[in-house]
Amino acid sequence: MIIRVLPQLESREEWLAFCRREMPYCLIDHPSCLVDFQTHFLQLTLFDTVPEVRYTLGSRRSMEPAWQLIKGCNWSLTRLIEGLASLDFGSNVRDNGLLGLEGELSARRSFPRDAHLHSPASSRLLAPLKTLPQHWCAHTLSCLLANEQFRDWREEQEDASLSAAGVLLDMLDHSELWSGRPFGPRLQLCYRGQVLASLIPELERYPSEPARRGLLAAPPR
Repeated sequence: MIIRVLPQLESREEWLAFCRREMPYCLIDHPSCLVDFQTHFLQLTLFDTVPEVRYTLGSRRSMEPAWQLIKGCNWSLTRLIEGLASLDFGSNVRDNGLLGLEGELSARRSFPRDAHLHSPASSRLLAPLKTLPQHWCAHTLSCLLANEQFRDWREEQEDASLSAAGVLLDMLDHSELWSGRPFGPRLQLCYRGQVLASLIPELERYPSEPARRGLLAAPPR
């Protein structure tokens, strides 16, 4: 599923436009989170916390309590999240003065384990490299792989069957575990410091035909 990334939800107009979508389910740049407005509940998944935190707000009978909460925060997602972070979830949050609402509104905090969940930053299109970087990190490696700017892919472990697409997806999920290391004309791809594959960078190989570009590759300018 393609998830749209919105810059923010900080005004009444932005919230109404969000809820008019066929599926009110979007990644938000600032603050970095996933917003999912379900039938009666507003679900917020925050990516700037370790571990990631999910808040579920609303009522079993009506979506009005969730709307009133958003309105009470002056239509600001940032203010809503700041308020939730200050709540004591060891007590009855409906008695907390921050919410300032009566009735059936409930708030629950949990810790998601969605393997497919990615922050807005990892959902960006990966632009092709214009020059070879001095240091190969997961981001520069991802740009190289997504835009097919290489040749002579080689697996360096006999018991491993790796593809460039599979390595790219793992880099997006576990960027801190991947790095690149030049070795003569080749570039070694290292996972936890172990060389798993290598290739020869070739920036001019960036494919311009739409059919050849990867799903995460940026369109040509």
